[in-house]
Amino acid sequence: MIQSYAEQLRADSIALVGPFTTAIFVFSGLIALAGAPAQTLAATWSIWMLLIVSALATIISRRLIQTERQVWGAFLFVAAKLFIITCVMIQFWQPGSNLPLLYSYFIVVSSILIDLSMGFFVWGLSVVLMGLALQLSDQFNWESASSLLPVIGMNLMLAVASFLSAIDWKMSVESVSVLQQKAQNRRDELFKIQEELTATNAKLKHLNKQLDDARQAAIDERDMRARFMNNVSHELRTPLNAIVNFAYILAQGGRGPLNEGQVDYLTRIQQGGRHLLAVLNDLLDLARIESSQFSLDLELTDLCDICEEAMNNAAGLLIEQDVALRREYPEEWPWVMVDKMRFKQALINLLGNAAKYTDEGHITLRVQPEDDRLLVSVIDSGVGIAPEYHEAIFQEFRQVDDTPARRRVGTGLGLPITRHLVERHGGRITLNSAPGEGSDFTIILPLPKPAKET
Repeated sequence: MIQSYAEQLRADSIALVGPFTTAIFVFSGLIALAGAPAQTLAATWSIWMLLIVSALATIISRRLIQTERQVWGAFLFVAAKLFIITCVMIQFWQPGSNLPLLYSYFIVVSSILIDLSMGFFVWGLSVVLMGLALQLSDQFNWESASSLLPVIGMNLMLAVASFLSAIDWKMSVESVSVLQQKAQNRRDELFKIQEELTATNAKLKHLNKQLDDARQAAIDERDMRARFMNNVSHELRTPLNAIVNFAYILAQGGRGPLNEGQVDYLTRIQQGGRHLLAVLNDLLDLARIESSQFSLDLELTDLCDICEEAMNNAAGLLIEQDVALRREYPEEWPWVMVDKMRFKQALINLLGNAAKYTDEGHITLRVQPEDDRLLVSVIDSGVGIAPEYHEAIFQEFRQVDDTPARRRVGTGLGLPITRHLVERHGGRITLNSAPGEGSDFTIILPLPKPAKET
């Protein structure tokens, strides 16, 4: 890369210096011819040589450069010009003439265009050519030779200066070439990165489109599931309610007296029907929550009544169990911003879950204000839950995979719906439990900020 750049720079320099130098030579020759119109061809042969050889050498040098032979083109250019200067010196040199100074120009040019040490070679060649010119002009003597010594010495110093300058020039060219190579490599890297980014963008667009399609499919599926649940709920609620109600009427003797076995069967029918209705309600609530069709009617309310209604409901679940219901209420109830029906549903779910997994002991509902939040805890002495299942029980249709717990019948929707309800109220629910040590489900609700007095 460095060599090609140097050759390109040499070609550009020759293309610039060659025509410029040739134009000066030709112009000088024409002026010389115009100043001596009466002279014969023999008297001006060096001038004609200057015009012809200079033009031909420039043309040939240009052709060599165009064929990627820059060194040969530069060498021919310098050699032709030295030959012309020697011819002119043979015919026109006189002691004290400045013609030998023309060699110095090509000493500098050769150091740049051909090689670093070429200036010394051209200097030595110029000394030989000056001696040859004196010899052929029949003016060679010690006096004329000594008059050229200052010019020879000055040309030597110029050759040294040219050599040093050429070294700097070469170092600069190499530095520029290295920088150019680094810039080229960097540009190639940037082009490669740009191509990779383009490909990555195309992949991202494709992935985004797939994600959009998948999201839309999920939304459509969710909406379809919500519509399905609504339809199923509507179609099943009516016959289930009829079954439960008719079973209750028959059990109460509405169509005549029944024996104990018949009453037992009808009671079981009622319980099964109510369980199915509860399952339908849970499925419908979950479908509404997932489809964003679920809304809360928040209002500032006293939580005491809600807690008592939930506890009364739980009492009906524990009629045949040796489990005590305990209340740990605050002396002064705080006001909370809740949806009464939905928050009571969350408490009933927690109390019902505790009743399901507690065979003996107690179930406690604890309400405890704490700074700017309210803690509502349902604590039981039941079978407990292993830590590895603490998150699983809040997932839809997931239940604890443990033998004592698996014996309890449930859909696995009560706790997920409860967490959704609590989070919709701006709160969160925590669990502290271990096998054999019972469970502590705590709802943490933010308390409304008191209005600023004006």
